[in-house]
Amino acid sequence: MNRREWLKNMSALAIGAIAGPSLLAVFDAHAASQKPEAKPQFFKPAQYSLVGAVSEIVIPRTDTPGALDAGVPLFIDQLFQAVYSKADQSRYLAAMAAFDKAGGKPFLQLDDAQRKALVTRLHAEALRVPKGSKPAPAADFVLMSKKLTMLGFFLSQPGCTQVLQYDPVPAAWKADIPLAKAGNGRAWAVETELKI
Repeated sequence: MNRREWLKNMSALAIGAIAGPSLLAVFDAHAASQKPEAKPQFFKPAQYSLVGAVSEIVIPRTDTPGALDAGVPLFIDQLFQAVYSKADQSRYLAAMAAFDKAGGKPFLQLDDAQRKALVTRLHAEALRVPKGSKPAPAADFVLMSKKLTMLGFFLSQPGCTQVLQYDPVPAAWKADIPLAKAGNGRAWAVETELKI
């Protein structure tokens, strides 16, 4: 199914008047990031590389594609360019600057083990912050980047078709079967909420 067919089918659903424009802007950002000639428009080259490095730590390439394979950094760039407000853009860039200094030297100068350790530590720190409070900027960057990476990855073709369970033409309905027999133990591509 191509993007046009998907959008036509989605428009038939009752999407709220408030959520509709925001949701379509996210899909437009994703579609723009998938064009072969697409280049970063919001981030500077060093920022774009940093976002890519963090997204690959969040969803690395294993036996399935990783965040870089799915074009997640370009999706995040397009999202900030087309969807986010100036205040949200500034918050993310300020948090990115704090994150880049959190490892003692610029993040891209750290080796792979140091990068992963820093992201893991700051992620754990962000999760320990009481509900309703904001984490420190560096930890906030990791949490925001994780959410954006997951959104971009699971909207991508590799995320939907190779990681989540995907059946382009559903077959007969079979009730009461174990999850292991219903798609090799993978979750369906219809999560109702983002779990962090």
